Amino acid sequence: MQLPIHIVDAFTTERFKGNQAAVVPLEAWLPAATLQAIATENNLSETAFLVWSAERAAFEIRWFSPLKEIDFCGHATLASAFVLFAADAALRSITFWAAAVGNVTATQEAGGRIQMTFPRRDARPVEAPPAALVDGLTPRPLSYLVNQQAYVAVYASEADVRQVQPDLDKLTTLGPLDVVVTAPAPAGAPYDFVSRYFWPANGGVEDPVTGSIHAALAPYWAGQLGQNSLVGHQVSQRTGTLFCEVGDTTVQVSGHCARYLSGTITV
Repeated sequence: MQLPIHIVDAFTTERFKGNQAAVVPLEAWLPAATLQAIATENNLSETAFLVWSAERAAFEIRWFSPLKEIDFCGHATLASAFVLFAADAALRSITFWAAAVGNVTATQEAGGRIQMTFPRRDARPVEAPPAALVDGLTPRPLSYLVNQQAYVAVYASEADVRQVQPDLDKLTTLGPLDVVVTAPAPAGAPYDFVSRYFWPANGGVEDPVTGSIHAALAPYWAGQLGQNSLVGHQVSQRTGTLFCEVGDTTVQVSGHCARYLSGTITV
């Protein structure tokens, strides 16, 4: 069986930056073991698989890391929308459906930016953080929060976030939750907050850019900074930029993409 595949750098305008995602459109779902084998072979932070559902009037989407199926992935959704918009110049809006999050819409904006609408997934304070979290991050943060996806460790400055050294053995024991570290941007920066994302239990050491966690980070920083329009910057080695708009029940996360590869795989 031969299948189309696209590899896209998401949340960047520059090739070789942002976060890589593979996008594999399907006519019908293959067995989960086959999907996982493809994702493991790709060895990217995520591979997204798409199947059109006339019943839902949406593309059903599933995301796989090299290790396991993931409930929610923003950058691979952005990459999927990019591939679909590029294939149909008249297309302006796409609806994706995933079991864990329901509908996610993507809209093509002027200038090539794609806007996705996520449900808010606010993080709540953690009064007694687990020892593995406390001991798993050096230096220690100012405070801890958690949502259904990850623990959030809040630091005082971007410099602190850049200096964080994770103890991966300890953080792995927190699975299925991941860990994101975040701080406000320095004065004069072209962004409002920064982050790094560690997910040794679910996909790898450090995720280059993590769109999904901004459904928690953007509401948190909106409250801290007193503004609903924010720019997030993920300070991984590859880096990425996310434009966020916080609403009452949703977070709009926007970004650009750069295509790296289109081809065919044989399974």
